[in-house]
Amino acid sequence: MMNSFFLTIVVLLQIATNIQCISSPLRQFSTYRNVTELIDNIAELWWTVNEVNKEITFELHVKTTGWIGLGIALDNGVSEDADMGIGWIDASGNVHFEDRHAVGFTQPVKDSTTQDWFGLQGREENNWTAIQFKRSLDTKDSMDIPIKPGINVVLFAYGLIDPNPDITYHENRRITHRFPLWKA
Repeated sequence: MMNSFFLTIVVLLQIATNIQCISSPLRQFSTYRNVTELIDNIAELWWTVNEVNKEITFELHVKTTGWIGLGIALDNGVSEDADMGIGWIDASGNVHFEDRHAVGFTQPVKDSTTQDWFGLQGREENNWTAIQFKRSLDTKDSMDIPIKPGINVVLFAYGLIDPNPDITYHENRRITHRFPLWKA
């Protein structure tokens, strides 16, 4: 009787874990209101919108020890005119995070106006990179895309190595998703 009770509990816990579909072995830096798996067993994204401060905090976990990037695009869903935050953890464990802008299907350039994506903390463990970062919902920067209520076009890409001196091409390690980041 007691063994079947514990077996039932174990099965239920496994089902609950599988429902979330989260594969990152790393603990999150914070608690978030939202989570999605961007690529099965490769990348997870957590986020929370602070409506008082009008900012969004993300945490991205990716199975790589290279650079990771998240972006917001216009409705067409391609990299043209996309606003991106790209980060990595260097060999000393320091977090690097850059505000970038894509003007087409080329390497995103560093934002020449203001830096509006901010890396907060990060780490690499077990061949995974985790970085927590934030930005304003609407930066008022001409090189940025506002995060609006309802469906947003979210871009994700990653590289296999840290920038040296710049990011490497992501090849097929990229996706585009459309989902709501916040509701007004």
